[in-house]
Amino acid sequence: MNIELDKLRMLLDAVKAVDEEATDPFADLKDAAWNVLHDNPGYDFDEWSSTLVEQYPTEVVDVFGTNPVEVYAALAEMWDSTDYEDLETGECHTFQEWAGYFATDESVELYDKLVEVKRELKIEQLK
Repeated sequence: MNIELDKLRMLLDAVKAVDEEATDPFADLKDAAWNVLHDNPGYDFDEWSSTLVEQYPTEVVDVFGTNPVEVYAALAEMWDSTDYEDLETGECHTFQEWAGYFATDESVELYDKLVEVKRELKIEQLK
């Protein structure tokens, strides 16, 4: 019985998270910002912000507008002080800290292995 309740709680939490993200354009930008770091090991602020603007212009404009000076300042603030929680692992850090975690290809590989192990453990717990 407890397993079924746990499964139901997990499903409800997932639905709630999807609903919250669907109404929050900043969530889309944060996801994109994290993906840029994960997919490009070793990026610093300048590379990250340029790639974010180039690859995700709609997300950037939806949150920060179109004034380049304001966008750059907002991205700098986001880099330094905005937390992003990876739902796969529960890890929560600023984008600058995430850049440190994803400094090399090897560190990204290790992180991806951690995600895989956590998924496997979660599946085992549900059985």
